[in-house]
Amino acid sequence: MQFGRSEVGGSQSEPHQAAFPIRTGVNRPRTAGRQAASLCLAALLAACVQAPPRTPAPVVTVPPPTVEELPPPPPQQSPRISDAERLLNYYDYALNLPADQLAQEQERTLRFFGQHRSDFALMQLVLLRCLPGAAAKDRAQAQEMISSYLKETQDSGSELRPLGMVLRTLLSENQQLEAQLQAQGQKLRDETRRNDELQQKLDALIETERKLLERSKPQRNE
Repeated sequence: MQFGRSEVGGSQSEPHQAAFPIRTGVNRPRTAGRQAASLCLAALLAACVQAPPRTPAPVVTVPPPTVEELPPPPPQQSPRISDAERLLNYYDYALNLPADQLAQEQERTLRFFGQHRSDFALMQLVLLRCLPGAAAKDRAQAQEMISSYLKETQDSGSELRPLGMVLRTLLSENQQLEAQLQAQGQKLRDETRRNDELQQKLDALIETERKLLERSKPQRNE
């Protein structure tokens, strides 16, 4: 069956209009422009809004280490020289004195001891009487003086007692040695005297025998 143009197509000159309008690409550039403008406006607003200033971190100042100043050390004091050391130095001094000056020193020390009666001066006298070459009687006096000093200061605790005890020991040993030497010397002198006596007797016997021999010889007749 055929349909006529009027029925099927209607009028071909009039375009067919759809029930809903169709959006074409003509409006796309306008929409993109709106988005770009929105972005620019947002950027401008963000730029206008200033961020709150940052609070700077507190600067911590580390103080330099505190150097504790120590008080200055006390001045060094020279060690005190004891009386015993002074006496030993005095003995060394007396050893080097000539004979005439040594005699003057003995007189001066003896006079000082007589005036003050000090333990130090007493020890000086004892040391002077213990010098090499001193007479036996001087050593005997020194031993008596030191023995009396140790007896008197037994309970006083004198500073010079240790030195006095050493001197007494040395003087006692020296006296014993001198006694032994004297005994040996006496023995040697006795033996020498006996030898001389024997030699004299021997010489006398020889002379007597010689005379007897001369008498016993026959005399020649002239």
